[in-house]
Amino acid sequence: MSFVKRVLGKILPRSVKRKLRGAVQPSSNTQVFANGGVVLIDKFLDQQQFIKVQQWAVNAVCDRTRDARKWEQGLILDFNENMGTRQWSTEHDDMPAELKIFTDAVRASGFIDPAAEIYIGVYRWQARSGMGEHFDSHTNTAMTLYLNDIWKDNWFGDFVFYESIEHKAKGMGHAVAPFANRLVINRDTVSHKVTYTSNMAVDRITLQAFLPKPKV
Repeated sequence: MSFVKRVLGKILPRSVKRKLRGAVQPSSNTQVFANGGVVLIDKFLDQQQFIKVQQWAVNAVCDRTRDARKWEQGLILDFNENMGTRQWSTEHDDMPAELKIFTDAVRASGFIDPAAEIYIGVYRWQARSGMGEHFDSHTNTAMTLYLNDIWKDNWFGDFVFYESIEHKAKGMGHAVAPFANRLVINRDTVSHKVTYTSNMAVDRITLQAFLPKPKV
């Protein structure tokens, strides 16, 4: 058994390990944090798949503001705009083929319920944009795939999350840079935010996907 599998076997919660049985196993590109609440996978898609998804997303029409998407004011206060496309669903047949590449891959990853509905769209984060600290209480799981080929360290725009409520209270978190073809999966139990991007930053482009909570 490889070192990575031994480590993951110790830190993955039972619910996640159950999902992994019979699915694609974690590779050296995979890291798990916050007791399974955050999963980071580098080089998530193969190169040809990533290029297809990236080229489609770069040209997607992002004409919806955060207000139009009914974001809470605490998440958008003092930040520049984050423009988005419409949201597609895996339950409907009009999803673009490029987005289906992503949804098929994430279902095969073993880190989500493969039968769950996925909502997905494109976000364009303008310079000086970001997102206030929050839990994704409206969803079961959120997923972000970073699409910029080049992202400089001093452009910021990091995804910041906390291992626990205690770590959050102490101001001790993790920062994840938006590197190309990096996937972040975060559960609704994990507090997180996105830091301001620099005035010099290009648009920060991501795929953003959500698994809705089960209907009561």
